[in-house]
Amino acid sequence: MNRNEDNYQSATFDFEALDACPFCDGAAMVPNGKIEWFGVDFWYVFCPACGLKFMNPRPTRESYKDFYKNLFWQQKIRNAGFHKEGQMWQSGKYKWDDEKKWDPKEGLENRLEKHREQRAKTIIPVVASAISLGADSRVLEVGCGFGVTLSEFKKKYQCKVFAVEPSDEAQKTIKDFNIELLGSYAEDLENIGKRGEKFDAIVFSHSLENTIDPVSIVRFAKECLLKSGIIYIQTPNLLVFDQMNPYHPYIFSHASLQFLAQRLGLTYKRVSEPKDKMLTVILNAKC
Repeated sequence: MNRNEDNYQSATFDFEALDACPFCDGAAMVPNGKIEWFGVDFWYVFCPACGLKFMNPRPTRESYKDFYKNLFWQQKIRNAGFHKEGQMWQSGKYKWDDEKKWDPKEGLENRLEKHREQRAKTIIPVVASAISLGADSRVLEVGCGFGVTLSEFKKKYQCKVFAVEPSDEAQKTIKDFNIELLGSYAEDLENIGKRGEKFDAIVFSHSLENTIDPVSIVRFAKECLLKSGIIYIQTPNLLVFDQMNPYHPYIFSHASLQFLAQRLGLTYKRVSEPKDKMLTVILNAKC
């Protein structure tokens, strides 16, 4: 699908409804807010059984695949994406954020700097404290955006780095960073595992909440881990950063991610503090 400049200002979705919680199959779903974007309402419910907040109805997988391939980063670098004030406790404004529309080149530089400062400098120390990193280490980031964090892993530890990223826009920069692209969507982890690809660390930073089926995605990731490998997850913290967003079918809590880990036979360690904006956890296979 080709998009012109005007198309970056709009998006359309087909929706599907859920009759049970996708984590625990609980039938009790408590209405828990909505947002509006381009004249469309996005409704959320909360599962009291496992602590998961999720969009219901939600856009279909095909709707999201098209959106993330053709529109998400294309909008972001133009400062045309969704934004809603008042969703974060004690929120502040970052120096990279303003109200004006950006030129795509200026916007790309803005995003690269922001990701280098906010993601790479947050993610890499946590991963390095959990496993030993070096030239033989294999790091995969799912939904890596422009690949900044992977580039920094390679610079700092000479790791072998790999990407899964749907955006046509972002894939151009990933190529410039000489990062190997293994797939376009998180669901591609299933085939990556079947090919025998294994990794020391698989990173989901601001990406697991964007998937339709995180249970299957984390299960596929588990099958791609080396024996001592880890899964790193960084996602909005429901109790502090209730980020209802058309990009986010899910908003995770500590309880819901812990439930997910137990369901899939993974050990769970929360790295972040309860009041942190982002919920950061490390998962690994039980010995």
